[in-house]
Amino acid sequence: MTSRRIDRGLAEAVLRDVIAACDPASRVRAALAEPATAAALAGRRRLALAVGKAALAMARGAGEVAEGVAVVPDGVSGELPAGWRLMVAAHPVPDARSAAAGRALRALVGGARPGDAVLALMSGGASALAELPDGADGAADGGLAALVATVQQVMAAGAPIDEINAVRGALSAIKAGRLALASAAPVITLAVSDVIGDPLAVIGSGPTVGPWLACPGVAVDDGAAATWRRAREVLARLGIPAPAALAVAPAVRQVVRRDLAAVIAPMASAARAAIAALAARGVAAQLIEAPVSGDVEAVADQLAAAAAGGGAALVAWGEPTVRIPARHGAGGRAQQLALSLAGRLRGTPRRALVVGTDGIDGPPPPDRPTPAGAWIDGATWDAIAAAGVDPAAALAACDAGTALAAAGALIVIGPSGINHADLIVVG
Repeated sequence: MTSRRIDRGLAEAVLRDVIAACDPASRVRAALAEPATAAALAGRRRLALAVGKAALAMARGAGEVAEGVAVVPDGVSGELPAGWRLMVAAHPVPDARSAAAGRALRALVGGARPGDAVLALMSGGASALAELPDGADGAADGGLAALVATVQQVMAAGAPIDEINAVRGALSAIKAGRLALASAAPVITLAVSDVIGDPLAVIGSGPTVGPWLACPGVAVDDGAAATWRRAREVLARLGIPAPAALAVAPAVRQVVRRDLAAVIAPMASAARAAIAALAARGVAAQLIEAPVSGDVEAVADQLAAAAAGGGAALVAWGEPTVRIPARHGAGGRAQQLALSLAGRLRGTPRRALVVGTDGIDGPPPPDRPTPAGAWIDGATWDAIAAAGVDPAAALAACDAGTALAAAGALIVIGPSGINHADLIVVG
């Protein structure tokens, strides 16, 4: 293999290969054939739910069910196996459609009989796509608005995903294992991870994952009180007032369940697939094993330092955080990292692909398609300035999308059907 520079065409071809290699339908089919999963489902009427950016493919991998609900983000559509119905909801901010999806999931799970089995297929994005505020039977009115407002404050403060989901879990009627508690049947959860460390309780805010998984068939604390305490701690640390819904701690309850749960595609799956795709094209690449995390500027420093020595291409993965100012522009986490990295690689021969593997990085811009991320090189920073946009000011205003669009650097692929870590390839 060689250590030649990667051009944009090769990088985009590698991205296509990564998406194919991480196909969630194949991962689900393989997981259903595993002895423990097959035994848990054998002879039972199968109900199913699939929620997240990979929900459509995961439902296809599950095949025909007695009854199933797949919840996907805007822009995703397609055929489903028999028994499934498709619902479209909002991401990254829940809306009335998300609440409708939450009610549909709870009705589905609540209708399960002891002799049934519920198959829960979870992927990134599920936290927003299906939501139901706690209290008042989850009515989608002011309760949803209060939940959204609190979670948005936590996100804007740059909190990591586990803290964001702790707050979601405490405010929701279906997160932090509470959806599983509505089922009289065992729940088998298969998850595609977009979270560092692949913690099942954090993926999609863990609607079907609770402490009972560690002790099947034994009475254990249902975890609601612990989730409440964690959410209060996060809000206090960030200086965010706790909403009224968190004023009183829930009672400690004991439950006995026989559920199963497994991560069928770790967060690093896309990065490892990128290494294989580059190797298939004769390009030597080194995987940075530890996930990149923390402030996006610090991540850009780390990547630029790693690339400074030249040599083989680098592949990194992770989930940086961005502090969003009150007045901000267009873009997402991957675009912000790409622009920041462009400044550090300015004038060098290094180039980089920085994308969200789901194909959708950040909220939709008002005047153009939502990009997956960007392709940048040593000339990108100056090309942005030559187009009349100040790249440093764009960084400060979280307006990376506008700056990168001016230089023709954005990568647009549409929803990919997978959802793992952000992917960075430096050549």
